Amino acid sequence: MGLSLFQSSQWAASFLIEVLILALALRRRVFRQLPFFTAYLGLLVTSEVARWLAFEFTGINSTISFGTYWTTQGILLLARAAVVYELCQVSLSLYAGIWRLCRPFLIALAVILVAGAEVSTGFSVHQLAATILTAERGLELTVVGILILGLAFCRYYRIGIQRHVAWIALGLGFYSAVQVANNSFLQDTVLANFPIWEMLRLVSFNIATVFWLVAVWKPLPALRPAPVLLARGEYDRLAPQMTVRLRELNTRLLEMWK
Repeated sequence: MGLSLFQSSQWAASFLIEVLILALALRRRVFRQLPFFTAYLGLLVTSEVARWLAFEFTGINSTISFGTYWTTQGILLLARAAVVYELCQVSLSLYAGIWRLCRPFLIALAVILVAGAEVSTGFSVHQLAATILTAERGLELTVVGILILGLAFCRYYRIGIQRHVAWIALGLGFYSAVQVANNSFLQDTVLANFPIWEMLRLVSFNIATVFWLVAVWKPLPALRPAPVLLARGEYDRLAPQMTVRLRELNTRLLEMWK
């Protein structure tokens, strides 16, 4: 059995939006600034085609459809994680010190998510599906946390976020927030059965793609140059003083540990 008429219509609408976003992204040369996001859009379109072919010709409940869905879901999950990393890099890379501090944290977080998902589903019958589902839930929660902390950080230190980056992040954040609310808070409550919430949960990803459509609708602005925090002469003048203070601090710390 293949897709029903409603399912086919919903898939067709989603697919057309995704193709439009990919076409605009390529035309705007988004890959120059956001290669991971552009690759994610391409994988999204490719995955939709692969799933539709599997569902249509082998049936939704077939082994081939099961394997196709969860394999593409795992690939898209890794791609979305790469997009989150890329958005953080684009927003903070102008500030080398801040980015060097955040980058190891993001990498370590990704390793923990993958390892935790693998360990928690090690004894599952459908290990592939269970591992991807667990990792996906962890990623959704991570995306929401990173976006909230990132926006608060940028607002506090007055770090400007480019328009297209903000819209892409909002799309990811909206979809992740809906999934986190459903999986963590509302799944076992009466609200989970409300038609409005059920519809919102089903179309949350479609709404996210609308955010991305807004992001690539206009040409991207030129890359911003790195901000000059101090003139070169000021660095040269202050460097010896900072070196002396660091040596004094090092000496005091060594004395404290004796």
